Amino acid sequence: MSGLKIAAVYASVFLGAGFASGRELIEYFVSYGWIGLWGLIIAGVLFSLVGWAVLRICKRESINDYSGFMRFLLGEKLGIFTEFLVIAFLFCLFVAMIAGGGATANEAFNIPFSFGAIIVGVVVFFILCFGLNGIVKVNVILAPFMLLGGIFVGLFSFFSHTTYAFALIQGGASSIAWILAAKVYASYNLVTGIPVLTATAPLAINKFDAVIGGVLGGGVITILGISMSLPLFLHYTNVVALEIPFLYIVIQHGSFFNGLYLTILISALLTTAACNAFAVLEWLKARNRIKAAAILCILGVIASHVGFSVIVAYVYPVFGLVGLFKIIVILWAGFGKAGHVSKDYSDTRG
Repeated sequence: MSGLKIAAVYASVFLGAGFASGRELIEYFVSYGWIGLWGLIIAGVLFSLVGWAVLRICKRESINDYSGFMRFLLGEKLGIFTEFLVIAFLFCLFVAMIAGGGATANEAFNIPFSFGAIIVGVVVFFILCFGLNGIVKVNVILAPFMLLGGIFVGLFSFFSHTTYAFALIQGGASSIAWILAAKVYASYNLVTGIPVLTATAPLAINKFDAVIGGVLGGGVITILGISMSLPLFLHYTNVVALEIPFLYIVIQHGSFFNGLYLTILISALLTTAACNAFAVLEWLKARNRIKAAAILCILGVIASHVGFSVIVAYVYPVFGLVGLFKIIVILWAGFGKAGHVSKDYSDTRG
């Protein structure tokens, strides 16, 4: 059961505004034609292997926080520097999810952007008040709904259509660009996934939990990605320039599917925002967690007015490079250096 809880939290990290809206799927996979599905599989394998490796390292070395994990991987100075960059990225993603919530409220319900952003900030604050237990409970409840609901909506939209799925997209199959796109996608997502995994590592009772948490978490997000990508192939020419391309698809299937999809999208925004904010809060190690959570959410709401697209355009690519470096180091430390002597790498900051 502990492994399933970790998998639920891990998978939820990737279900943010970019994924649930279909925007990331088009950018990194669908635009390359049918071979983009192989890119999704490559990204999923990386999610699973890195997730398993992170949990394995934490269990083996008795590491229970992100600071200790980074110092184990990269040493004191480089570890602290990289850790700071990643925490900054986590905050940017937290802000992006709030911005995505504000934009969704405005476009779907005609609610002012600021009011929608405030609602997301308040909900995340209440989740943070319950600490790791709150994060786990929210994800255990919402993750199965998001995953199964997303798979259902995606496959229904695909099989209810009669057009050949891949005929609308030409080229891309002979290029290795799709491989690079898959790696970049996996890398910047893992920048956010790794801190959350280290925070949930104490839930792993044994090595089997580490395998389940990492492999299952990466596997289900891959299945969901493929299910949602298939209808995007069908409607590619109509949705390629849209901010929320999947919304265009579900609207054609009636109010039930539209409502179901919007619920999935909002749930994805909330869980991803909460996971990212929780990782930042864990790193801060504030004595008054409630006050720190309130300040973090207020800053997030204020910063969200910069806009989701701006953050995606200028922040994601930079941290994608950091993620590629971390993937190599983590896989080597997790599977290439067996027999390490355990040390106490827990955070010693006051």
